Amino acid sequence: MTAFDHLEEAPVYAAPAFPVEAPDGRKDLTEFARQSWFVAFMRRTQPHIECHANMNHGKRSQIRAAKEGLVAGVFDMTVAWDYRLTPGVAVTVAWPEFKGYTAAGRAGKLSQDQIDWGNAMHSRGFPVACFFSAKSCLEWLVSIGAPLRGKVS
Repeated sequence: MTAFDHLEEAPVYAAPAFPVEAPDGRKDLTEFARQSWFVAFMRRTQPHIECHANMNHGKRSQIRAAKEGLVAGVFDMTVAWDYRLTPGVAVTVAWPEFKGYTAAGRAGKLSQDQIDWGNAMHSRGFPVACFFSAKSCLEWLVSIGAPLRGKVS
């Protein structure tokens, strides 16, 4: 037996250690549409919460991306709020990822880079999750202590 024999038994890819919502069947809604609705809703109804997209797609050279500090797999959205609004909550930033459907009707899924990044953040105690439904994302934000105003319905 060599020192590497045990590696064949180990899984090559990690599974998500964070919440991942199952596809919702709304094939008419792309990832862009879902994320756009979420951002518009947050900006219109929750101005006390910062919500922005993380532009981390590969439209740069690999060298420039590395120098800029881009990391593969970073989730689409950052949601952050003032720690003074939630004194009993230790973390005041969260990263939701949205998925939708392609033009061919296939449900989006997490890449291995996204799973790895999400697992790394989750293991450090940061809230990360993947959603098809904006409502589910809002309910999750409330459950982790985000100070959303009004009723999520």
